[in-house]
Amino acid sequence: VLAFIFIRRRMLAAGRPLMVAAVRHTGHGYRLGLLRFGGARLQWFTLVGPSMRPQREWERVRLELQAPGSPHEVIARMPDAVEVTCHYGPDTFQLALAPTHYTAVRSWLESAPPGFNGNVA
Repeated sequence: VLAFIFIRRRMLAAGRPLMVAAVRHTGHGYRLGLLRFGGARLQWFTLVGPSMRPQREWERVRLELQAPGSPHEVIARMPDAVEVTCHYGPDTFQLALAPTHYTAVRSWLESAPPGFNGNVA
């Protein structure tokens, strides 16, 4: 089982940033998982399980992040997590992740998508 979890994690990363993050939709509790970004999408995978497909996926151009704050509930294995409210069209949800991971996601989100504006200096 541990070998499978290790191999799955390595395959999900596939050369892209992969970090532990929790997602909470309105009316539900946090679900711990793996967050991956690259190209034009932010993807969230369940922490354990056989699936190699993302459970949730958001396009960079439609995703908006608000300022980080403290989580409203304690998240196991993430004592220093920050909570970020996200808007994706009409959908609103919260991400809980380490402060350094929040900085990485924020930087990725604010950078120009590949091919979007090739004349950025």
